[in-house]
Amino acid sequence: MAQVRGTFPGAYDNVDKMIFGGLGEALKEHPAIWRKTFNVKESSRKFERNTGIVGMGDAQESSEGGAYPTDLIREGYTKDFTHTTFKLAFEVTEEAEEDDLFDIIMQKTKWMAFSCRQVEEKRAANIYNNSFTTEQSPDGVSLFNTAHVLKGGGTARNRLATDADLSRTTLEQAVIDLMTETKFESGQVTDTIDALTLHVPPALEFLADRILFSTGLAQTADNDRNSLKRRQWTLVVNKYLTDTDAWFVQATQKSRHGICSYTRVPISMQPPDSESRTGNRLYKVRFRRSWGAYQWQNAFGTSGG
Repeated sequence: MAQVRGTFPGAYDNVDKMIFGGLGEALKEHPAIWRKTFNVKESSRKFERNTGIVGMGDAQESSEGGAYPTDLIREGYTKDFTHTTFKLAFEVTEEAEEDDLFDIIMQKTKWMAFSCRQVEEKRAANIYNNSFTTEQSPDGVSLFNTAHVLKGGGTARNRLATDADLSRTTLEQAVIDLMTETKFESGQVTDTIDALTLHVPPALEFLADRILFSTGLAQTADNDRNSLKRRQWTLVVNKYLTDTDAWFVQATQKSRHGICSYTRVPISMQPPDSESRTGNRLYKVRFRRSWGAYQWQNAFGTSGG
């Protein structure tokens, strides 16, 4: 399907017109949201495999002269990241390029890159949108779950025991759960994360802001100070989250959690081709990327009440 002058006649009239809807001063593309919550890594392989480690269990009591109990360091769960290829092309006639009165066609590369970035946002958001159902952590259960099976034995959770809407008390409980339920695969509790990101849809933005950054205790007439401010909070509002009740907490330092994206090929414009018989020009863009989670630890979520 080639872009001809008849496809967009307003761009070729000999009358001055105001063209709306472009990526200009009136309507601007928002900065990348998904990169605020994803650990972005480079890849030089057709897929990436992440394998966890199960450390030793607790040291055991021993009687005088007793034998040393032994333990092993073992392989943990494995998670594969298979890169997906995305492509888009734009074909335009010579006449459409020559007579482009408002330089609409000249912006083709901008629009093609914009389309790719929109796909990145939507695919990344789907890791969270599907995180209570089909998006799995390496242990084979949903990414946010109340019963992650530890490779060394036992279970742990990174989801409220009973899903609940965002409030001061439920966020406090999420922080407590992060401290007490985030465990190594061998079962020991991990270090506490002080810098945390609260990740919410637009419907929860203003409530989240009050809970995190009020000087006094939010949602109460008490004169107590807001103890949540002891943590270093970052608020991320994601327009691509589909559940208006769901909310997420994760380590702000991206290397501390496992929500990850691999860049195999960044968004790249290909050399244009010309069709020998018609002279039509074909412009192409492509990228290869994968998204997922190679561990559930240091990320917490609830689907709301």
